[in-house]
Amino acid sequence: MPEDLTLPGGALEELKDLARELGLSCGQVQKLLDFETRYARSGAQNGAEEKRQIVERWARETKALYGARCEEEISLAVRAAEAFGGPELRALLEATGLGNHPVIVRTFNEIGKSISEDVCPGGKPAAPRDKTFAEALYGKNN
Repeated sequence: MPEDLTLPGGALEELKDLARELGLSCGQVQKLLDFETRYARSGAQNGAEEKRQIVERWARETKALYGARCEEEISLAVRAAEAFGGPELRALLEATGLGNHPVIVRTFNEIGKSISEDVCPGGKPAAPRDKTFAEALYGKNN
């Protein structure tokens, strides 16, 4: 067996028992292991490529969802994820690729909006306050 591949617990003993039962030589068993290893590695590579393609598709869908404001909206989502989940959540989202999923980004974006300070676009500045007694009597010191 290659060092970078391992069999589940007990599988190696089962393989040895099966090889003895079938009367296989060490060379025959090695050929079978080489054959299986080649396909196991191929499957792992195909799985990694498929995951990469899925994560890229999610990123494109997220960019399409937010358009020109994508960077700003993602930034808000990241702040919310860090505020509630900390570095562990951020690491999990990056490791799994779920940080690019439109539903995850939209969810954390909405959380970020709900915890952000309220802003009233186009609103008027605060009304001037009344003068205190001292300001009315002596004027305002600048």
